[in-house]
Amino acid sequence: MFSDVTDSIERKLFHDDKIDPGTFSFMEPGWWVLHATAIASIYLIGSKMHRRF
Repeated sequence: MFSDVTDSIERKLFHDDKIDPGTFSFMEPGWWVLHATAIASIYLIGSKMHRRF
């Protein structure tokens, strides 16, 4: 009985009580890398299109 309470307290302390959606979850390092790459890519594509026209 007490092991369940102790286990849940321990999980909350170490943030293991939430479901991890993966590498690209919001505000995780993968999220920053993905968005920085996307923003840089859009900028480069826009620059190339501007020079072409």
